[in-house]
Amino acid sequence: MRVLIVDDDAGVAGLLRTILVRGGHEVSVAADGAAGRSRLALPPPPDLLILDRMLPDMDGADLLAQVRADPRTARLPVLVISADRTPVDAYGGGATRVLAKPFDLADLRAALSALRTP
Repeated sequence: MRVLIVDDDAGVAGLLRTILVRGGHEVSVAADGAAGRSRLALPPPPDLLILDRMLPDMDGADLLAQVRADPRTARLPVLVISADRTPVDAYGGGATRVLAKPFDLADLRAALSALRTP
């Protein structure tokens, strides 16, 4: 599975990348919304997007809206992660799942497992 992580927190992005690579996934990381948007435009699109809600250059919800508006990525599974304890609007904005930061490894694994299940 190809996974794109868009998160400006290098520690979180690194942890996610390590877990996913150990699981046999191909992972790329973008540190802001513009870089994430650029990576999403490259073929082929990822199989999963892990998106931080609070990015330095845009709100992750704005990037999520762009993902949902693009026919190539409209059905892409998106895991929104956020330090905001109540990212309820992320579901309304098209998130497949939401995980609050800080998260524990068990919650992350459960979310990733649920996203891999058809």
